[in-house]
Formats: sequence, structure tokens, C-alpha cells
Amino acid sequence: MAQFKAISDYFNQLVYAIGNYHYNWHPSIELLMVIRGRLTINIDGYQFQLAPHDLILVNANQGHATLATAPATLAIRTQIDPRFYQEQGVQLSRGEFRLNCALVPRHPRYPQLRQAIAQLYLASSPFEKNSAAFAIASLLYEHFFVPTATDRLPRQQQSEQFTRVAREIQLHYREALSLGQLADEFGYSKSYFSKSFKQHFGIGFYEYLTRERLQHALSELNGSPAKISTVALNNGFTEIKFFNLAFKKHFGITPSAYQAKFSPQLKTVDVAFQQPLSPQQAAGAKRELQRLLAPAPAEAAVPVCDNCTFRQDGLRYHQLRAELQKLLDDKK
Repeated sequence: MAQFKAISDYFNQLVYAIGNYHYNWHPSIELLMVIRGRLTINIDGYQFQLAPHDLILVNANQGHATLATAPATLAIRTQIDPRFYQEQGVQLSRGEFRLNCALVPRHPRYPQLRQAIAQLYLASSPFEKNSAAFAIASLLYEHFFVPTATDRLPRQQQSEQFTRVAREIQLHYREALSLGQLADEFGYSKSYFSKSFKQHFGIGFYEYLTRERLQHALSELNGSPAKISTVALNNGFTEIKFFNLAFKKHFGITPSAYQAKFSPQLKTVDVAFQQPLSPQQAAGAKRELQRLLAPAPAEAAVPVCDNCTFRQDGLRYHQLRAELQKLLDDKK
């Protein structure tokens, strides 16, 4: 008999205070809801503004960062391991979730989704947690999942070898790392290592290395008034031009523009980023989530023509993006 796994093995929730940008990416699906305040979220270089109770979903391995645009901003993030879907017989490899309140402000399923998020966080019994988790997974797949032409998700195999590769990049991201250098070090041919790396992590080697460098560079920008050129060199970028291009690609603004809008008031939030809330913050968040559990009228559906236009434009955009990515991959 297969061993039963707890919902907590697949669903991870956290209520936390939003500060300045913190860049990350991971193999989990991430559903974010604003509890209080306002924020900007940047996903793969595109910025969206979110208000209280707004929802947005970040697909697996998409680089993303949040920035508070109002004092005392709180959000709840729900991460879902894609294996949860796979073990229920649902394949996500040829599709992606598209849920974004900034693009589609109203949807008839938003109230149910908000309630399920709140229920999962507040539930006191395993039955309630399981019920809420399955409700979230079902709502997302049935109403917000769109098939695409290419595979998005990496293989879910765990590899001790690639755990070591990731560790090597974390230790030496400041240095002049190359694909060939790591392939030789771990005993692979360059072409096989490149293909296997992308299958395991869901992104290519140089994109992974750039994200690692940007993650640390952003942390340095948040923590000190250092010169842009110094930050770039400290984090593995040999030329400030490349740093500017990479920063603009991933965050939608240049490092100098970000530094100009950086909020020193949020530095205290950054110190405790994704750490337990204060008792006052926790109590306020709990009250707001409890209010969401009260029965709410269904939101008006997006007008058919608007929804149709949005879906058609979105499908054309993602198809073009997939084709361009394939061309770039073929040239590597």
C-alpha cells in the first residue's frame, strides 16, 4: 500500500510582511494574495500592481520579486508542489496557469479561491486542511490552466549530482563560471550537461547563474548605498552594461532607477523577510482572513468579449514567446 502523504508535504503557506525587492524562483507553483496594503510584483520583467485581496499566480521556475508600495503591507503566499497534481493523475508539463488580478480584475471564481486560501491557513483539523487544499488545486486547474505548445516543468527526479552543481554555483557565482568548466568538473560532455541542467532546473545554465548573481546583487542594493559598478563587480558581472541589461530584463527597471526609488523605511522589514510576524501583525492578518470566510456574493464575470480578447491576445503572446524561446534554445 502506498504511504499516505500529508497535505503539508505539498502545500506550504506563509503570511509575511512585504519590503523591498527580494528575488527568487523555485519549482513550486506560487499563489499570492495581498492581505493588507499594496505591492508591486515583478514576474520575468513584467510589473503588476496589486491591492488588498488581489490574487496572482507565479508558475514554476518563474523569477519573481515583490515590493511594498504602501506601509505595513502583508501578503499570504501558498506554494504548491507540482507533484501534488501529478500524483492525482494531472499532467502540468504542457501548460501553464494564468491568474492575475491586475490583468483580469473580476472572475467568478476569485471569491471561492480567496476563501479556500483562508480556510487552508486557519483550519484546525486535517479534514479542513485537505478540503481547502483540494479546493485550491481544483479551482486553479479547472479555471486558470491553459495548455501550451511546449513543456514548462522540469523533470521531478531528484539528483544528488545536480544538488552539488547548484551548491557549486552558490559558492562561486562571483567568479567567471562557464558551462564547459562545470561540465568538466562533474564529468559530463558540454552538450549533455547543458541539456540535463535545463531538464533538472527548468531553466538554462546561464539564466540560472544570472539569477543567482542578481539575487545577491539585489540584496546588496537593499542593504547599502554602494555604487552600481561596485555592486555589479561584487556579484560576478564583469561589465556594468551587462548588469544593467540583466537587471532591466528581470525587474523592468535599471539598477540606478531601483536605487532611486528604494525605500529606507522598509529596511526593517527586509531584516525579518519571511520571518514570523509580530503578535499584532499576526492578529490583524488572522482577522482579515477570517472575514474572507464569510459568504460573499459571486463577482461579476468578465464580459465575454473582453475575456475572449484577453485570452486570444494572451494565447498569441505565449505562442510567440514559445517560438522565440525555441529558436534561442536551438542556437545554444
